[in-house]
Amino acid sequence: MTLLEIDDVEYGAMESERLSMGSPLLPASQWTPQLEAVLALQRQIGRRLFLVAATAETADELRAVISATCADRVLVVCLSAPGETVASRVAGREPDRWPGKQRLIANARALAQGIPNLASVDLVLETDSEEAAVVAARVRDAMKAAGLMTASG
Repeated sequence: MTLLEIDDVEYGAMESERLSMGSPLLPASQWTPQLEAVLALQRQIGRRLFLVAATAETADELRAVISATCADRVLVVCLSAPGETVASRVAGREPDRWPGKQRLIANARALAQGIPNLASVDLVLETDSEEAAVVAARVRDAMKAAGLMTASG
């Protein structure tokens, strides 16, 4: 159960990387229109609040993700960790036999430095020494403070 469910908040969740999966990975210019379409379909069934997990590598990509949400208000939260921590997490997650592993590790290390500094990021939360539950509570509290959450009941 998530904190939003505990708070009786209705929401939809989307991990944008699922839209880019395949070989080669789709660039943001090709998966952001898909994100917009999926969120539009979700709105048709009544959802109004969305949690979108996206790895936007540039300010332009982040603007495209924000635009694809078609939301009046957004809160952009960057979950951050030192480059070596991110590289270690990727190294532990990806199989050694995958030929793109070393390239992904290097890219993750570099992105860890740049993404927190992108324009449009509203909140940067360090995850290196925090429990996942603490980070989730901070995101929820920031959403409340931004007026993005309302209980459905």
